[in-house]
Amino acid sequence: MAFDGRAWIEQKIKEGRAIVRPVGYHEVAERLQGFASRLNACRDIEELEGFANRRKFNPTLPKWNASERDAILRRKFEMENSKNERRKKK
Repeated sequence: MAFDGRAWIEQKIKEGRAIVRPVGYHEVAERLQGFASRLNACRDIEELEGFANRRKFNPTLPKWNASERDAILRRKFEMENSKNERRKKK
């Protein structure tokens, strides 16, 4: 007996375990605007490193200015210290 996808979906809809949306409907994450929102969106050190070193992947991008470099380093410092605080509490 083959799997009937349509029946499976209809069953999920009846159970209330599926969300039905109009054709073509989709939600897009809000685009980050500006340096500060992009910097604050970095969730870990690796992501921050990729953000900071973005020119490795696209050398045509402009270089960071001094205040942006300072903000990136400050964010890295905050992330490293929050990791250390969690270790101390354990």
